[in-house]
Amino acid sequence: MLRIILLIFASLIAGCASMPPPDTASGNPEVVLTNVKFDCVRSLFMNSFMNQGYTIRNVSSTQIVAGRTTTNSSAFWYRTYYGGPAEERVTILFYPQATPDTLRVVSTAAYVSDPATASEKVFAAEGTQEDQAQLMDMKSMIENKCRK
Repeated sequence: MLRIILLIFASLIAGCASMPPPDTASGNPEVVLTNVKFDCVRSLFMNSFMNQGYTIRNVSSTQIVAGRTTTNSSAFWYRTYYGGPAEERVTILFYPQATPDTLRVVSTAAYVSDPATASEKVFAAEGTQEDQAQLMDMKSMIENKCRK
C-alpha cells in the first residue's frame, strides 16, 4: 500500500515539473520576421486565434490579446466560486526593428481568474521550448504569406 501511495505521489510531483523556458532575449517565445507586411502578420495571428476558439480581447498596433476558457486541468487552481473557469490568455507583441520590414514577435501567456470583470486576476505562465518550436515552425509560413 505504501508503494502505491509513493508511486502516486511521485507521479503528481513529476507532473508539476516545468519545462525549461525558451533561450531567447526576452525569455519568452519569440521570432524575428523579415521582409513582411505588418498588417498581414497581424491578420494571420488574429485569424489563427479565431480558428482555435479564442475571443479577441484587444488589438492595437503593438499587440493582440486573445483568450478562451481553459481546458487545462492545472488551471483548476485559478478558478473562483463566482467567476467560473479560468481563461487562458495569449498576448502577441509586435516590435518593429531598425531594419525596414522586419518585425520581432514575442508571445506571452497567462491564466486569468474572473476574466472580463473588475476582480480579474492574471497569473503569468512561462513559455516553454515547445512554444518556441511552434513559433519557429510558423515563421516560414508567415514570411511566405506576408512577403513584402
